[in-house]
Amino acid sequence: MTKQLLSFKDAQKYLGFKSPVSLREYINQGLPIVKVGKSKRIDIDDLKSFIRAHKITKEVKQ
Repeated sequence: MTKQLLSFKDAQKYLGFKSPVSLREYINQGLPIVKVGKSKRIDIDDLKSFIRAHKITKEVKQ
C-alpha cells in the first residue's frame, strides 16, 4: 500500500533530493501542502501533477 500523504522527508526521498531546499522551492513555486493538525503533508497526487506540469520535453537553446 502506498501512502497518499507524504511527510516532507518522504516527499524529498520520493523526488531523490538530498536536501530539503529543492522541495521548499517546489512549494514556493506552487506545490500544494495539506495541513493535518500541526503537521504538513504533501499529497502524492499533487506531487505527480506538479511534476507533469513542470516537465520540459524539449531543451530550448539560447
